[in-house]
Amino acid sequence: MEASLRVTLRFDVVAREEALRRFGQLVGPLAETTEYLIPTGLDEDLDKAVQDCVRAAIALLQAGFGMDPRLAYAYLSAATDFRISQVVDVVKGVHATIRKADFG
Repeated sequence: MEASLRVTLRFDVVAREEALRRFGQLVGPLAETTEYLIPTGLDEDLDKAVQDCVRAAIALLQAGFGMDPRLAYAYLSAATDFRISQVVDVVKGVHATIRKADFG
């Protein structure tokens, strides 16, 4: 993760079984803030990075909230922002911001 300003990060090590239960099968990094779950997609091809991010977000919604994949896709379309994280390096990055408050 990159930051242009000073940042304090905390890393939590989560057992594989718990991670699968809470977040689903993830291929890339996952970040969490007090407000958001932030799945990512990384690939040399930006389109593939976006696809990977969407798949990670759907897996996260299925595992963490029991959401049907079709409803997860609709939710992501209506209520989630996808942002380009990086394009200047060889690997392109995309991240989604899923509001935790939506699943209170």
